[in-house]
Amino acid sequence: MTGKKMAMATLAIWVAAGAVVAHSGATGVVRERMEGMVAMRDALRDVTPMMRGEAPYDAARVAEAGRAIAAHAGSEMTRLFPEGSADGVSYAKEAIWQERETFDALAEELRRHAEGLVQAAPNGLTAPDPHAGMAMGGSMAGHEGMAMPGDAPAQAGPGAEYSVAQLLGVEPRRRTEQTVLASASAASGSVDTPGYETLAAPEVFRRIGETCAACHGRYRAGS
Repeated sequence: MTGKKMAMATLAIWVAAGAVVAHSGATGVVRERMEGMVAMRDALRDVTPMMRGEAPYDAARVAEAGRAIAAHAGSEMTRLFPEGSADGVSYAKEAIWQERETFDALAEELRRHAEGLVQAAPNGLTAPDPHAGMAMGGSMAGHEGMAMPGDAPAQAGPGAEYSVAQLLGVEPRRRTEQTVLASASAASGSVDTPGYETLAAPEVFRRIGETCAACHGRYRAGS
């Protein structure tokens, strides 16, 4: 991403974030959920440069971000959207209550991915090598450079294909929104949890970003 595009994406984030913080008249559950959204935004913002390979990776900070997001997702998020709380300064769309099952599933999916980020944090920017230490008719020791058939090259520039705004859920990724929504709807019936401990942290972070973007695009006015 060019410096200009990065600046524009960052500006979009702060404009959207400022709109939330500017809700000085918000009270009760509306204020609570806005504060929760700001907390999740801050957690994502803090580790975005790491996910994009633009700052030194810190597993402890990534895990901390995952815990912060999980603390405001799932049932903790959905309880802050009771019937009749869309009035006044709220940006919440009526679609939340019209499609409650899907909204709740997205909130739960966000919690799972956030907890998954905690599990994936120690892996860093690349997934663990499933062939590490594998013996094939003899020891693999001394053959660190040997390529296994079918091995895919490591992803260059983790998260580079996503803007900061998309990773933070401010700018919806329209192409994937329906896929994420369909996945969340399916998950409300049966959950097929991925093995987060086998994934690279940026892959889990991408899933968090897509879930946030899908939710904002469908249920937040002005997205």
